[in-house]
Amino acid sequence: MKKLFAFALCLMLALSLTVAGLAESATPTIDAIKAKGKLIMMTNATFPPFEYIKDTKVAGIDADLSQMIADKLGVELEIMDMDFGLLIEALKGGKGDIVAAGMTRTDERAEQIDFSIIYVKNGLKVIVPAGSSIKTIADLEGKKIAVQESTTGDIWATDNIKGASLQQYKSAVEAGNAVANGKADASIMDKLPAESMVKNSGGKLMLLDEMAAEEDTAMGIAKGKEDLVALVNEVLQEAIDSGALQASIDKHMVEGAGD
Repeated sequence: MKKLFAFALCLMLALSLTVAGLAESATPTIDAIKAKGKLIMMTNATFPPFEYIKDTKVAGIDADLSQMIADKLGVELEIMDMDFGLLIEALKGGKGDIVAAGMTRTDERAEQIDFSIIYVKNGLKVIVPAGSSIKTIADLEGKKIAVQESTTGDIWATDNIKGASLQQYKSAVEAGNAVANGKADASIMDKLPAESMVKNSGGKLMLLDEMAAEEDTAMGIAKGKEDLVALVNEVLQEAIDSGALQASIDKHMVEGAGD
């Protein structure tokens, strides 16, 4: 009888451990983030209003959204600032948990990493000097075009502008400044950063009416982290529905000026 009781007790303990193990494995990525006590967001802080440096810290739309995600998890937010071209490999290598960098979701990138829901409907716009003879995208042929390297603006210009001389910069701000300072004839970048730069250029820059391409902005998460993707999507949808995202956009279109 004692042996039977002991066997039953062991069986119940084994089942209990199995159930506990299954419960923990349902959210392994989230569990790991909570265990280390911080969410690591990787970005390139040269892309206002999405991200920029203010008072020595990274600020912007993506910083706000990432803080909301960290708050949902009950952990601190750590932001790693690096070259845009390094972000995907750093994410794949486990150096951070998410990429929030005003990044466009493309099929090529989606082969390497997973993406959240789209949180900003964006697109590529063309910045030119005020009074420029460049009136349409067709007029860009053979011109000097400033771009942020490894971005979709860089890729689109390479693939679509005949005879263009591309000038690659580490940041969108540098690319925009190249146009303002007469070093380039035009720059191609995402709509919101382009609008921010033109608005705060003191009349030196203007936007072409024509959109070069339509794009969707999303956050990146490493493959196999479905539990984190689901949580990020939940927070982003809440931000969209509540108006918090639009409030962040409005705030950083102003505060990101000139940083």
